[in-house]
Amino acid sequence: MKKIILSIFSLLTVGFASAQSYQYVDINQINYSSPAALQNCVDTSVYIGDTIITRGYVVVDGNLSEVVSSSVTGNSRPFITLVDTANGGAPGPFKGIVVMGVNASGTPNTPNADLENALAGDLVELTCIVADYAGLIQLQPLDNNSFNVLSFANAPTYQTVPVGDLQNANRENILPTGEQWDGSYVEIQNVTVTSVSVFSGGSRTEFTVADANGNQILVADRFLPMKVNGIATVNPNSPKATGTFVAPSVGTVYNYIRGVIFQDQNGCAGGGQFNGGYEINPFDSTHFDKAASPASISLVNRMPKVPNASQTVTISADIVDNDGVVTGANLYYSADQNAAANTFSSVAMTSVGSVYSAVIPAFPVDSLVRYYIEATDDSANVSIYPGVNNFDFYTVRANGMTIMDIQKTLSGSSADSPYAGDTVTVTGIVTSSYQSGDMGYLYMQDANGTAHAGILVDGGGTAVFSLMRGQEITVTGIAAEQYGFTKITALTVTATGNTGTVNPVVIDPSDVNLFGTSNSPNLEKYESMLLRYENPMSGGKVYINNPNLNFGEYSVGSGVGATVSARVLAGRQSGTSAQSSLDVSVVSDSAFYAANMNVPAIQAKITQNMDALVGILYYSFNNFKLTPRNNADFVGFSEPLVSIEPLVNSKVETSIFPNPAQDRVNVSIDNNYKFNQISIQVIDVTGRVVVDQRTSLHLSSLNLSGLEKGMYLIRVSENNELIQVSKLILK
Repeated sequence: MKKIILSIFSLLTVGFASAQSYQYVDINQINYSSPAALQNCVDTSVYIGDTIITRGYVVVDGNLSEVVSSSVTGNSRPFITLVDTANGGAPGPFKGIVVMGVNASGTPNTPNADLENALAGDLVELTCIVADYAGLIQLQPLDNNSFNVLSFANAPTYQTVPVGDLQNANRENILPTGEQWDGSYVEIQNVTVTSVSVFSGGSRTEFTVADANGNQILVADRFLPMKVNGIATVNPNSPKATGTFVAPSVGTVYNYIRGVIFQDQNGCAGGGQFNGGYEINPFDSTHFDKAASPASISLVNRMPKVPNASQTVTISADIVDNDGVVTGANLYYSADQNAAANTFSSVAMTSVGSVYSAVIPAFPVDSLVRYYIEATDDSANVSIYPGVNNFDFYTVRANGMTIMDIQKTLSGSSADSPYAGDTVTVTGIVTSSYQSGDMGYLYMQDANGTAHAGILVDGGGTAVFSLMRGQEITVTGIAAEQYGFTKITALTVTATGNTGTVNPVVIDPSDVNLFGTSNSPNLEKYESMLLRYENPMSGGKVYINNPNLNFGEYSVGSGVGATVSARVLAGRQSGTSAQSSLDVSVVSDSAFYAANMNVPAIQAKITQNMDALVGILYYSFNNFKLTPRNNADFVGFSEPLVSIEPLVNSKVETSIFPNPAQDRVNVSIDNNYKFNQISIQVIDVTGRVVVDQRTSLHLSSLNLSGLEKGMYLIRVSENNELIQVSKLILK
């Protein structure tokens, strides 16, 4: 009955949709790229940015996607895929496409309800915007009236595709033969697990498989079947409350894996080393057909985590074989960074039940020790942790863990911190603070480090508000990944009483090795570090060469018209996607960002230059970007910049009382100060505005009920000019 009602409703609405001025385009037409274009690494659509109407059969039920997104209402970003209507929805080249189910207008950032209820086999008509996201062509519904079910049929089936048509042995996308399957439901056959990645504090997992020729493809977790066992589902319509997936061990063989192909472009198409290229996303529990299983290696532990030169290290793991018995396990290790895996020293692991352990001998200070585990079962199947030619590692330290230990990763491995999810304690120098006129985020850096030495600190209680640049602090907290950006979620932050100086690392913003591609892996080592962009030519200037890259970003390079440039983010704060300073005048869109800034906004222009640009390297949305802390970081700027001090040290007398406060706080402005309207904002430790009040009165009372106890800032401004910033304690 549901289908009949939907069909009748759709017949009534399709006429309205067709009456619009939007062009109808088949899915095949949207997707098609010529062989010549693909050979030249061009895999885009001629319809990118257009609003069109298309039709297709639903391949994936709307309640199966499991993509967490804090920018979407409900935190769930829904995805489905469609197949072209030709031949009754039969699979074929350029016939599959991804639909990202968040409305573009009407109710933006809100999932499309009709899409979330779509069922495999539904024939739908979609009014949508054609977009490109990291090489993936995807459709976005225009609004809540844009997704209409016309009729229904059997669920579409898959197409068998060789892994070698999609990816090569370096896990790079092969556009000439792979792009035709982007967005399609496919089956890959006879593959072996080569690596398994568990990330986001253990709440997510993905793994890589290879065919007999070594061609590798990522098996990704956008849908319910890959939701980790026991982790709550995010899709509000999910048929399950928690996930059930248990990651396979390295060496597991699959007769086949099915799923839809997404692209995170790499190789000749750009995108960086850590992008996965084409990846397969299973959306049903039947999409895995496992062959004979090797032993599973899990719960790997190292004690101590960071040894000194006199300490041996015990490596333990839980090793079981679900269809047989474990006949042996060995631990392999080496402190030689040039040693191949097959030349590592080995030691047999001893077992107590399913727990196997072995000891690595002590090594000198600063030795980097790599290791892996190999287990064999009674069918002679071999499993390797963490993967073929992948290693866990540690560095021997004289005085415990450093920031470098948290940030450093090995080439070819995941960019996530090896300590993600662990409790860590490190000491460093504050390079950015919550002080008025500073960036408004707490960063610390090892003063002696030249790479992997900086990190963002979240949380930490009210003590963080009083910290200043140059102070030495000790932080204890949880190492975490923020969409590829490593940070510490602090439990305690303590000033040691010492001070120190962090000299910025000098970098050419037109260095092709660092900035030749977005998400360059060579920049990873400078994440969260204090950098200084300089033109290496004697007397050379750094110029703004693209004044608006959107989303608060622009770029700078060495000299006028530099062809290689570095991204800069300023004047925009938006959750975890944009963490930059509001005390920087030079912004990509002065009209748009001026209202929230603490200093007068200046539009970035290609005529502007400077001797150097200082800031902290931030990462979001697959790009590294420099975040200057305030106007002083623009060294020798070609236009006058207003300093912070005159705005912060206002002559207007302002008082905040009571302070500490409970449910209410009063803000009093000098009665002799004349104004039409002022803005009073209460800002929490993350930079989020939690109270925003505009008033024409000299005495205002702010309602603080519902706010958590802790430290806040009260910001008073008039016409975007800062009058006063004060600390507020809420008890």
